[in-house]
Amino acid sequence: MLSENKWIQYGYPREEKDIKCIVIHNTGNTFMSGEELFNYLENDCKTSQGCSYIVDYKGVIQVMPDNWAVYNTGKGNDYGNQFGIAIEICDNLNDELYLEGQNKAVDLIKELMGKYNIPSTEIFFHNDFSPRTYCPHILLDRYGTSQNFVYQEIMEV
Repeated sequence: MLSENKWIQYGYPREEKDIKCIVIHNTGNTFMSGEELFNYLENDCKTSQGCSYIVDYKGVIQVMPDNWAVYNTGKGNDYGNQFGIAIEICDNLNDELYLEGQNKAVDLIKELMGKYNIPSTEIFFHNDFSPRTYCPHILLDRYGTSQNFVYQEIMEV
C-alpha cells in the first residue's frame, strides 16, 4: 500500500459500509508495469487521480485501503469516487500478458463483490461516469459496455 502520507492526495476516508460499486480502468500505456505504476503514484504523481488496486499479469497490488474513497472518475465527488473501489488493469506489450492481468482483475472483482456484497449491476467502467473518456479502452473495444463485460466475464453462466 502507498505510504499513509500519500493517501490524502488521492481521496478521503469512508466507512466500509459505504463501499457499493467497483470502477474499472485501463492504464492507457503499454510501458508501465503494475509495480512501476505503484512507484509513480508513491513518488512522482502530482495529480489527485488514483486507484485502489493495480492489476497486471504478475498480480494484484493494493494501493489504498478499501475504506478510503479514491478520486478516479474525473468527476469530483460523484458516486464512483464516493462509493467505488477503483481497479486499474495495466496495458501490456502484448495481448497474452494483458489477458493474464484481466483474468486476475476478474478474480479480484469477484472477491470484492463477495466481501462487500456488491451486485453485478454495480460494476462500472470509468466511461460510465465520464462518457467522453474512453476508458477502459481495451474493455470498451472488446465488450462495448460494462454490463457486457460483467455478463461475459463476471457472472457464472
